[in-house]
Amino acid sequence: MTAIDTDVNINECQVVELLPTLFRLQSQRCLTYQRLDDAQTMFLTSKNFPAFQNFLSDITVIFARISEEILLIKKRFEKEKFIFKHIEQLQDYEQKKLQLTNDLFLAKIEHKTDLIDEYKQKLVVLVENINEILQELRYDQDEFAPISTENSN
Repeated sequence: MTAIDTDVNINECQVVELLPTLFRLQSQRCLTYQRLDDAQTMFLTSKNFPAFQNFLSDITVIFARISEEILLIKKRFEKEKFIFKHIEQLQDYEQKKLQLTNDLFLAKIEHKTDLIDEYKQKLVVLVENINEILQELRYDQDEFAPISTENSN
């Protein structure tokens, strides 16, 4: 399990660096979800609980770290309400996605086919919502960059 890049100190970097950092963190979160999915699939086939538990512990730490850093970024945008609100919405969707991912895994363990289908559909909607918020943040970044460079002159 690889660690998160720690080359950016969110409290010390310039505001124009914050959204690119958020996008990097979001990419890391996506990779972490893939690793979680791989671990869940491994557990469902092997039933090796100790290995799964260790892996899950590592993943939990990574998810927590990503969320902490994104919350720090959000705090830096308190005066930019449109960006602040989008980051807040992103975090809310991501929290729901993680809960739903866990619910889906439990439904798979318990072989509850009806719930599996329901949770998969809900996850598709959540991922679409997350992608829409990320697109809004990209627009925010395009609009914010000229403002922040004008203010720094």
